[in-house]
Amino acid sequence: MSKKTYLFKKSINSMLKLITDLPSGQSSMPNDIELTRLLGISRTTVRTCVEHLCELGIIKRDGANKVVLRQPIAKDYYDIENKNSTKDEQIEKYFLNLINTGQLLPGDRFSELSLAKNSGCTTITVREFLIKFSNYGLIEKIPRGRWVMVTFDEEFARELISFREMVEMKAITELLKLPKEHSVWQELNELLLKHQEVRADLDNRYLEFPDLDRDLHLSIQKGCKNRFTSQFFDIASFICHYHYQWDKTGELERFAAAIDEHIDLLNNLITHNNAGAIMSMEKHLASAESTLLRCVHGLES
Repeated sequence: MSKKTYLFKKSINSMLKLITDLPSGQSSMPNDIELTRLLGISRTTVRTCVEHLCELGIIKRDGANKVVLRQPIAKDYYDIENKNSTKDEQIEKYFLNLINTGQLLPGDRFSELSLAKNSGCTTITVREFLIKFSNYGLIEKIPRGRWVMVTFDEEFARELISFREMVEMKAITELLKLPKEHSVWQELNELLLKHQEVRADLDNRYLEFPDLDRDLHLSIQKGCKNRFTSQFFDIASFICHYHYQWDKTGELERFAAAIDEHIDLLNNLITHNNAGAIMSMEKHLASAESTLLRCVHGLES
């Protein structure tokens, strides 16, 4: 692989973490199909990554098994913090913009080739993105390199809400256990300042809120050291933070209410008011539930 993409680097890091997290006494990685499911990538990418790990002498193929030869070290990992490749970022933004602007609606069909042509990305980049996105249940693969948008109904929304509550309440509970010298508290202080700046000029800066929302929830989930938490966070980002089928009516008012809830939550977190933080999070999730349900054919919770 001459040019290592962000997806490749991220997948390698994820595989290395899987190796590190193997139970004591276990010396084999999951099979290719299981890796495809766990990492949300194609079997082609799995095979490419496995070949790379074999070249590094970390694992070896033994028939259908992948035997671990040594534990990963620091230099085996890629530094990918805030370094998404341009094309990976490009197709994500392009596709989500199609959804946000109503150019892709439930039932619509589209092809990998047309997305590649219109977004300026390769079909490989587009296919990898769509495979990952399909794990969220909002698109389905149909024959001949085509896909279809799936209806985002009330049942889907309520399932997401229920799972979100379990994950995020667990995450904030674990976050509150972190020592005061942990770097996350500085992150939250900086986020509070950004929230206050946007709130002071909300009429002109309210469109900055979705990014603040994503940053806050990303910081919160750092407290929960669980390999599946980040996968869930991707789903929440796509659906909640990119406003899938969002009704733009009253958007400013919704953002104003949400940013006030964020500020209240951040103040409680930073001052280590555990009970207050839990209550703030519960209130914020309840508001998010009402908002998400409103985007499903105008339903109210």
